[in-house]
Amino acid sequence: MKKIYSIFLCSVALSVAVNAQSVISTGALTPISSVEFKNPNFNPGVLTIDTLRPPVFTMSCFTSDAQPLVYYTLGSAGMLIGNNSYGETEAAQRYTFSGNGTVSEVLIMYGHNTGTTGTTSAKVYSLSAKRPSTVLGTSGTVTVGNISPGALTSYTFATGVSVTTDFAVSSVFPTTASTGDTVAVLSTKGNCHSNDSLSYVKATAFGGWAFLNQLVNKSSPTLDTSFDIMILPVVNVTTGIQEPTNNGLTLKGSFPNPANDVANINYNINESGTVTVEVFDLSGRVIERSAENISAGNHNFLISVKNFVAGNYYYTIRTSKSQLTSKFIVVK
Repeated sequence: MKKIYSIFLCSVALSVAVNAQSVISTGALTPISSVEFKNPNFNPGVLTIDTLRPPVFTMSCFTSDAQPLVYYTLGSAGMLIGNNSYGETEAAQRYTFSGNGTVSEVLIMYGHNTGTTGTTSAKVYSLSAKRPSTVLGTSGTVTVGNISPGALTSYTFATGVSVTTDFAVSSVFPTTASTGDTVAVLSTKGNCHSNDSLSYVKATAFGGWAFLNQLVNKSSPTLDTSFDIMILPVVNVTTGIQEPTNNGLTLKGSFPNPANDVANINYNINESGTVTVEVFDLSGRVIERSAENISAGNHNFLISVKNFVAGNYYYTIRTSKSQLTSKFIVVK
């Protein structure tokens, strides 16, 4: 069977990454000693969002912002979502999922890195009480020096990680921060988020995993640290057997895959409406975009790849209610 690769993410986040310099800004929080738990027993209530399309990415505070993605610093203490003197080792984002699939790759968008040594990786977790629980798989490593801020850093798994229900995906930070290796993952901005974004940090000072919106600034209690982190899982599915479906949109694969002349992207929608297709590369650069009003049923999108450099490419299909992203390979 042919295979396609589905990434559960919001293409708005990727489309704003076309020019990294225009989307990354730095926010400063007060020194880390002034941050504490808002409520140690906090636990989100009934889940109200679908992380396939986080509400924050359709909110005006995000879509009307010229710099919607940021990384936050903690003064001399380090990075809020990265190395800091709290002993932070990982940050994670929750994803909703049902069906059968395997996580084969994780894409992480960093806003900052310094140094050339030290390694990063990604992990997939099961959930317990809505927090990351058991490690289901760990990716290969990427050295800090090979991270390009504003682009997508790819982490691959030697063996695909099976997922059948909601899970979390983490960025594992280098343990050599004392040598100057520091990384920070991009996020949406505080005070621009859905009610239940379910993003996390893991630090020795917290005794393990904590919800980001558990943190409060003593000197500025209204400062909101609830936001979504740019950690994006790639889920492997089998065409005709495990085709990803979300709110009336079904991806049916791209063929031939690999391609060297044209790629034929296939999908199905169960009601008529405007469908947007975007093709982009690992740098986040949108190569081709189309938006048109089409009827319900099976459709395809043909793209010439004759002038593409060999490698991995991604495409997002978006309707008014849903979106899914897949991957195809170009060979020469």
